[in-house]
Amino acid sequence: MFCIQCEQTLNNDKFTGCQLSKGICGKESDTADLQDILIYMLQGISQYAHRARELGAAADNAIDRFIPEAFFTTLTNVNFDENRFLELIPQALTLRNKAKAMYENQCAL
Repeated sequence: MFCIQCEQTLNNDKFTGCQLSKGICGKESDTADLQDILIYMLQGISQYAHRARELGAAADNAIDRFIPEAFFTTLTNVNFDENRFLELIPQALTLRNKAKAMYENQCAL
């Protein structure tokens, strides 16, 4: 596990970030990994949606609602429920593909 997410993050001469099997805050490594995956997916959605809008695509309400909701679940010590992340990640994949298609459609014009 590697996590630098919160004020409890281990930071000393040997470590920067929690690098043990469990964070100082109590977060398990699997949860940290799921949060990282979701953040990665949100970055992809945002990049495609932003570029599509720059090229003239209309805003997408589903994407605009999903990003802040999903991002909030990854914030410091808000949610350690792995099942919630397992629900959000497939939704993120669907919306990333939608945003990618929006971008590709705008590029084809």
